[in-house]
Amino acid sequence: MLVLGDLHLTRSTPRNVSEDLARLITAHPGARIVCAGDLFDLSADLPRLPLPRAVEEVFVTHPAAKAAFARHIEQGGELWLVSGNHDATVGLGDFRDSLLRALAPSPSASARLRTTPWFFREGALHIEHGHLYDPDNAPAHPLVVGEASLGVHFVEQFIAPAGAFRYLNMNDETPLKLFLSSFAFYGPRAPYVIYRYFHAAIGAVLRSGPLYRRRAASEIPAGREGAARFMKELDMPPELVEQMLALGVRPTLESTSRTFSRLYFDRVLSTLAMASGVGTAALGHAKVGTAAFSVGALAMTLSWARGHNRYRGTVAEQLEDGARRIIEATNARLVVFGHTHREALDERYANTASFAFPRGAPGRPFLEIEGGPEAPRAVRRYLEPLSAAQVA
Repeated sequence: MLVLGDLHLTRSTPRNVSEDLARLITAHPGARIVCAGDLFDLSADLPRLPLPRAVEEVFVTHPAAKAAFARHIEQGGELWLVSGNHDATVGLGDFRDSLLRALAPSPSASARLRTTPWFFREGALHIEHGHLYDPDNAPAHPLVVGEASLGVHFVEQFIAPAGAFRYLNMNDETPLKLFLSSFAFYGPRAPYVIYRYFHAAIGAVLRSGPLYRRRAASEIPAGREGAARFMKELDMPPELVEQMLALGVRPTLESTSRTFSRLYFDRVLSTLAMASGVGTAALGHAKVGTAAFSVGALAMTLSWARGHNRYRGTVAEQLEDGARRIIEATNARLVVFGHTHREALDERYANTASFAFPRGAPGRPFLEIEGGPEAPRAVRRYLEPLSAAQVA
């Protein structure tokens, strides 16, 4: 069994990502290939395209992946897909139908394609994407494709419209770093990219708090139906599902103050206060200007006292804590997540990292699962890059 995650295939993803995926699949005929979420980035494409068209468009851009998937399941291999925060519809029947239409396998091969809207459980091995333990990306209910999380909101309202896909791998950076890097990444388009960021950020604050909680509460009946369907289709014990439902975290958007703080709006307002203070003083209103600048400077100092980047690394820590709670609550021997784009590996918890964004690794990272279902262990592997001679 090979487990990889976070390829984020869209029409904008570099083709070498899917070509490397095809190399990996081809090198492991007959294996079970598990994609632990965000194989696609449908949150970037679906707002503008219906599901079947979105899947087909991705495969038009990435024909090597399409051919490798079809050949793998046709020749006896298995393909298991876990839904993530950026491809939440993977677990829906409509998505599986769309994928099967695109791959066009034989009836027997079709049975070797499995999807889940939440997690796979085989013995003591637990595999899911992991975004349920990240407040910025946790949905209101894991089995309802409903209110967008803060992270998905930014993909739909900022990254996709602005074409700023380089920020998919920079979600724990400060806005200041993102703004400065936009000029290096996008040149003359940088002002528009920055505008789209603030448009998305203000929209997130406006839909947070009571408005979000009210809409999320309306998803409860659909969540019950989804849980019943999930247990039936994947043969999940009801007690396991109940235990798992209790382990998720509260979404950031439930609280307006948490959303405001997460987007560093305290620093934005502090900067505006200091700038207006300087301008007011320059116009001859020294007392008013000094007061405005002082208030802004004090607020900025208090914000920085909480840390320059107060969220860097927190997602990895939150998922590690989530894995620990799954182990304690459900007696899992090994929990495998994706989502963080960062490697993790110990006896009980492993993270795939991102196949598309290796972060300086010696190759594209993935995991090989050894041992039986009751004693699984993860081994870190890398798909080495092609040499210049091989590329030629």
